[in-house]
Amino acid sequence: SINCDKKRDNVQYTIKQHLFCNGYDPKIRPAKSEFDSINITTYAVLYSFDISEYRSVMSFQVNYYMRWQDSSLAWNASDWSNITTLNINNDEIWSPQFENINSDYEGQPSVSCLNPDCLLRVNGYVSCSPVCRISAKCSSDYSRWPFNTLVCRMWFTNRDKELVDEVNFLPVITYLPSNRHLPTTKWCVTSISSNKTQLIIPGATSRTVEDHTCFVSFFT
Repeated sequence: SINCDKKRDNVQYTIKQHLFCNGYDPKIRPAKSEFDSINITTYAVLYSFDISEYRSVMSFQVNYYMRWQDSSLAWNASDWSNITTLNINNDEIWSPQFENINSDYEGQPSVSCLNPDCLLRVNGYVSCSPVCRISAKCSSDYSRWPFNTLVCRMWFTNRDKELVDEVNFLPVITYLPSNRHLPTTKWCVTSISSNKTQLIIPGATSRTVEDHTCFVSFFT
């Protein structure tokens, strides 16, 4: 945390005091007006995973990379020893709140994810990389017989239902790492895609979500 009353010789710390000790509130959405939207660019990378064939559930780790602009956190590098980036704690800044909806249609808030430090650039662009553990509901795909293939789905959405227009998550861009296999079996993630859709949750109203779909095959 930043002590606004204590002076230091460290230039990076002084920049943080300049940015955060002059009325900045991490609870307030950093928009120029209440009608402006903040666009969130999101990349999702699927990492380690487990398959429960009995429960038809895939548990996996997804690393998100999120980027947006907070113009109130920009500074002039020439005034500050030409420093152009700062490492900051994720709780020191406003950040978009999202949910991963799991295989039981339960929302897992972004605060349940591991949130490492974020990077702040001189132009006010912020990037953070939360790491989340998620379970996805799977169904069998017999179109590729005799290969055993599962289609697994989980859903990503804006947690704040009242700010769906003001906090605009752009379409999620998905990636697979080079190692897509489980270490002890022959399960392999062959592809992953993301598409915006309406999710109908039993007993609740529908929600606009990003449908993350993984195709997982068992090779003999």
